Amino acid sequence: MTSNVIPHCLTERQMLLAVNGIERLFIGTVVPILVLFGISGNILNLTVLLTPTMRTRSNILLSCLAVADIVFLVFMLPHALAHYRIFAFNHWFRRLYLVNKIHLLAILNWASAAAMWLILVICLERLMGIMYPLSARRHKKSSKIAVIVTIIVVTTGVLTSYNHFSYFCATRYFCNGSQFHAMCLPTDSERWFRNQTNPNSELMKTVVRWGPHVNAVCVILIPIALVFISNAMLIYTIRQRQKQFITQSSIKSESHLSGSQSRTEHKVTTTVCAIVTCFTITQGPSAVIRVMAVYYPIQHEFMIAVQSVITTMVVLGKALNFVLFCLSSANFRARLLQQARRGLLKKETSCRIHFVSLSSTNDCRKHGPKTACISTITSFQKSVDRSSPSYKQQEIRKGQLDTNDTMRTTEDVNNDGYDDA
Repeated sequence: MTSNVIPHCLTERQMLLAVNGIERLFIGTVVPILVLFGISGNILNLTVLLTPTMRTRSNILLSCLAVADIVFLVFMLPHALAHYRIFAFNHWFRRLYLVNKIHLLAILNWASAAAMWLILVICLERLMGIMYPLSARRHKKSSKIAVIVTIIVVTTGVLTSYNHFSYFCATRYFCNGSQFHAMCLPTDSERWFRNQTNPNSELMKTVVRWGPHVNAVCVILIPIALVFISNAMLIYTIRQRQKQFITQSSIKSESHLSGSQSRTEHKVTTTVCAIVTCFTITQGPSAVIRVMAVYYPIQHEFMIAVQSVITTMVVLGKALNFVLFCLSSANFRARLLQQARRGLLKKETSCRIHFVSLSSTNDCRKHGPKTACISTITSFQKSVDRSSPSYKQQEIRKGQLDTNDTMRTTEDVNNDGYDDA
């Protein structure tokens, strides 16, 4: 990168990092709210999906999707903050943001590509688990899931790596060093700064020139098409299951275990189908625009405004997964509330013990020997824990959970370990 000091001062309009008002509205106002909500929601998803009793193949894949969405949202936040004047005119923020903007975009594309292929794997895994349960039961090792996820992350990282060097940015200081700005040119551009010859190698130019085409096919078109087809098959499967439920409800000889297995499969499929459908709706327009941008670069302000709206849709899709889990999965809601109550009970008990211990210690220092005080405090802590209503309620809930887990284990033996996401 080159760095020069120029006495000329840029105008306020030239210093802004947003093109128009629509971009500032969506990326600068709506996106930060969605980012914060999405990060919080996906963290809650992970706390539920990664509990020992919920670690099924479907839930592990959904957890990987949540991690990919969190990475996307975290690296989306600097782009949103750049639309605020307090950051846009801050020297250190501009320096960090403009120098690393290309790499931030590359990581965004990487996380988006990984999420797209993970959605496809989740959809296919659920479809195979329902259509071919015996085959799925023979291939239910979590080590294979780790291999699949690793292949997805590495492959998408390689396919999107060209973004890290697709542009060369020259930085300069204006207004006697008080204004920092950057100008970027494509790495394979025929014209260069100061009318110089492009110094990049032919290999780099070729990779940058063909990288977007390979990315459009392997990261956008193929997975989107496969997700659309597999999701349609999932919807068809759900409808067929609903018909079976109506038929089976009239047959008195059907066992309770078989009915529970069918209901569990149906619930998991419904949850996955809702997530995949939301993904297709929110990511589809973005995929079309990204393919168009490869062959018809976006320069007009109207297209930039459209791109801003579509980017907001993508962020909305990342943030809605938590809402979809809560709406489509009763088991997820129950587990989430259960963990919240446990956390509150634990905090309440800890605070009470700390307060009682502090009071008892002060009394013992005045009236009794140290050994007797410690024994008194310990016995009092145990009596407080076991006599408190919260302890009794926790024991009741624990007994109910053990009963539910026993029933769920029986269902999982016949259902290949699938749980209601």
